[in-house]
Amino acid sequence: MPSIQKKVYIVHGDRTLPNEHWFPWLSQQIQHSGHFARRLILPDANAPDFQLWQQALQMQIPQLDQHSIIIAHSLGSLASLHFLSQALSETQIKGLILVAAFKDKLTARPELDPFIEQAKLNMPILQKQISRRFVLFSCNDPIVPPPMAVLLGHYLNAQMQEVQDAGHFMRQDGFTEFKEVWEILKPMLAS
Repeated sequence: MPSIQKKVYIVHGDRTLPNEHWFPWLSQQIQHSGHFARRLILPDANAPDFQLWQQALQMQIPQLDQHSIIIAHSLGSLASLHFLSQALSETQIKGLILVAAFKDKLTARPELDPFIEQAKLNMPILQKQISRRFVLFSCNDPIVPPPMAVLLGHYLNAQMQEVQDAGHFMRQDGFTEFKEVWEILKPMLAS
């Protein structure tokens, strides 16, 4: 019996676009395996506006259900967690994979403080309504220190995976492909 088609939404972070880094590669892997992939477009990623990003998430993720999976990078993770805290009061999703994620202010990016302050995370909802939760982090991330990612992982009661020397998981760190995310995602698509 073929598995039901899953819907995977890929959310980029600040200072980047949906066609950069490992997002196109991952999108292709998902589509080649017979599932739906959408790389979201968040406006003005060089100067992220919290409300505009929330509106963009609402418009591009019209309906979440038990076949939905969210994969988010960096600031896109925080925006997604706020969005899901609101959207999942009545429904469950299959999975959440966060890369270089955080919930507190970043010393390396003080200009993001106003954005970060607006994010409100509902941990009971996020834990209860997301079947599988993963946080991937790098020991040498220049933007998100590993303890911040680990703290968020504990907060979400997520499975955590350290990727050695991956920087901030961007093209310049060698990430045009991201096999670790694909290995986590594959069983979710198959089940």
